[in-house]
Amino acid sequence: MSRQIVWDDLDKQKYYFWGCTVFLGIRVCVYPTNLIKTRLQVQKGTQVYKGSYDAFLKVLRSEGILGFYRGFPVFALGVLFGQAYITTYEYTKHKCSHMNLVMQGLLPGCIASVAGQTLSVPADVITQRLQIQGMKAQDPKKVDLQSATVKKNTRGSLKAVCRKIMKYDGMSGFYRGYFISLMSNVPTSGIWWATYNVLLREIGQHFEADSLGTHKMPVQAACGVLSGAVSAFATNPLDVMRTRIQTGGSRSLVKVTKKLWSEEGASMFTKGLTARALSMSTSSFLIILGYETVKRLSYKHRTEDVEQATAY
Repeated sequence: MSRQIVWDDLDKQKYYFWGCTVFLGIRVCVYPTNLIKTRLQVQKGTQVYKGSYDAFLKVLRSEGILGFYRGFPVFALGVLFGQAYITTYEYTKHKCSHMNLVMQGLLPGCIASVAGQTLSVPADVITQRLQIQGMKAQDPKKVDLQSATVKKNTRGSLKAVCRKIMKYDGMSGFYRGYFISLMSNVPTSGIWWATYNVLLREIGQHFEADSLGTHKMPVQAACGVLSGAVSAFATNPLDVMRTRIQTGGSRSLVKVTKKLWSEEGASMFTKGLTARALSMSTSSFLIILGYETVKRLSYKHRTEDVEQATAY
């Protein structure tokens, strides 16, 4: 019977070293789809981009390869926040080991997301402002940016963006959309981990364990991809509203919802969904491969277990 490597099995020093190294590389890979998703969600209708593929081509033509990495240095800080997130998840999961499999993923996933979002929302706000600069340069009227950004363009350096947020919103501007961020990301995280745990059990039982007695990496990767798609579909409307609020729209969830409905109708529920599902599935694939690799590299008894497995 395959099992998962748990918190007590890990050498923490190795775990944090490999975690930061591996996940920085992953962020480099997934950032372009994240940028495309953000731009699709803040545009009015389809006035700038007709879809994910069209957005990709237009960014490439007008901004070059570097255009896909606008705001990446701030996004890269998420590596540190990610370590806080996963530490909270693993520790909470350890404390919830007496619960059923769904709750072992759902509850720790939600709690970890609260911890992670508290640290990462300011970086998200700045990153999203930097991501949409290329759109605003083309035609600001086609982008849904009000209050803090339409009349005061955020084009410029990271320092300039931070100054304008401080000038027009104060410190609270860096936590713009914090509660909607929790509303979006907490259930996304909980659903992702709950789905992953269930899929890993149901799919993993049909495959042999690896030399450490854990699920094989291809099985874990496949479960990660499916979990990403499920959580993306389940929470996309909340993610659209979060993005609109954080990029400069009204801070009122009710007003943002009404405006989205008047502009998009029922399509508000699927706005940017393809890009988001692609982004989450891709990132889930890479994150699970990275995360499970980190756990294997950090496994305390790896040498002993491998030697024993080889002996048999």
